[in-house]
Amino acid sequence: NINGAARGAIVMSNVFLASAFIFFASKEAGCLDEQDEPIEDCNNKVHGFTPGALVTNIAVISGLLSALLMPVIGAIVDYTSYRRTTGITAATLITIIQAIQIGSFSSTWYPMLILQAISGFLYQVLVLATYAYLPDIARVIGEATMTKHTSTFMMVQFSSQAIFLVVIIAVGFALNTDDASTARISQAINCVWIIICFFCGWYYLPERPASHQLPEGRSIVQQGFVQIWQTMKDININYKNSLRWYLISVVFAEATVNTFTTVSVVFLADQIGMNGTEIGIFYLVVLLSTLPGGLISSFVSNRLNPNHSMKLAMVTLLIVSYAGALTLQKDGFAQAGVWGIFVGICLGWFYPAENLFFSMCLPKGHEAELSGFFVYSTQILGWLPPLVFSILVNNNISQAYGLMVVGVFFIPAIGALSLTASWDEVLAEVGRLEK
Repeated sequence: NINGAARGAIVMSNVFLASAFIFFASKEAGCLDEQDEPIEDCNNKVHGFTPGALVTNIAVISGLLSALLMPVIGAIVDYTSYRRTTGITAATLITIIQAIQIGSFSSTWYPMLILQAISGFLYQVLVLATYAYLPDIARVIGEATMTKHTSTFMMVQFSSQAIFLVVIIAVGFALNTDDASTARISQAINCVWIIICFFCGWYYLPERPASHQLPEGRSIVQQGFVQIWQTMKDININYKNSLRWYLISVVFAEATVNTFTTVSVVFLADQIGMNGTEIGIFYLVVLLSTLPGGLISSFVSNRLNPNHSMKLAMVTLLIVSYAGALTLQKDGFAQAGVWGIFVGICLGWFYPAENLFFSMCLPKGHEAELSGFFVYSTQILGWLPPLVFSILVNNNISQAYGLMVVGVFFIPAIGALSLTASWDEVLAEVGRLEK
């Protein structure tokens, strides 16, 4: 619960920091005038990239690190007694980086940008270490009670994000700060916030023995990738009409949704001309709009099934992203706010549908193994859509078209879900069909 509050603050602080990085990069590239206002049609580059592409590369680097190293981190969590140590180490390093980034100025922004890419990877390590406790908790308190607690976990993170945004937006308006100052204030408040939350959260999570015995003669690194391969083979053989297609869909869907939220900051700052405080308001609108989205998700999942609900959510988000890319114009803050409402509804629809699908097609007795594999599946291609966006923008192609190309990755996600069996057959294959 408390760790979720820390993660919520970190996610929102990244929004203000990304906006500041765009400001610093644009200034160094000569794309701002003497009043620090953007110069129209400036295609200058800094460190070999346009400002928008350079900031997007944060997601590319952290995505590659996650794809390459998460199997090893997963093996440490499963095959050693260092689960808690791994989580505490990731939390500590994130806190140190957040504290260092309070010193983000024109002379220091580039090293801070590199640190942000590392922080993105550490965030995924933190999530993996935290989620590894969930199956153990579920076994102790029971599935029904765990379902209620899971909803509480999500609400705590949601509330943390909303409160943090309101605080930073209020401070930004009260002090009339620019993007750089807003980001520094955000990082300072975030540091205090996460120190308290991380300390309390990890204080109450106990040390756990290794979940599995490491095979003789095999290293942790080897076992991490071997375990991934064995899980893939098991899914392909035993759950080929259900879980296989769902996880393939998750690989593309999560990469697209995560990239969409990342490049939206770049798009709104660079293309629409919104400052950090305005982008914060946009994300607050998005966050609040996820509430009706959740109601839509529940309604559609009950009337149809989680498979159809997840597909419809992705189709709707694809349409909404294209609508925003094609219609939003420079200085269109009000229009961006309306777009944010629809984006929030779609995200609030997508995530509950995705989680419900997974919880209902999770074979009993394989919860721990497949929960870890699910987390890895969300990271495998996380680097590809932002890389495509970065390449396009760096070659002076409009960010609007870059945003539309990112949306194309929804198509294989929707296609994979379309290849699953009927919902009753999905439940029967994983042993969850009620007779």
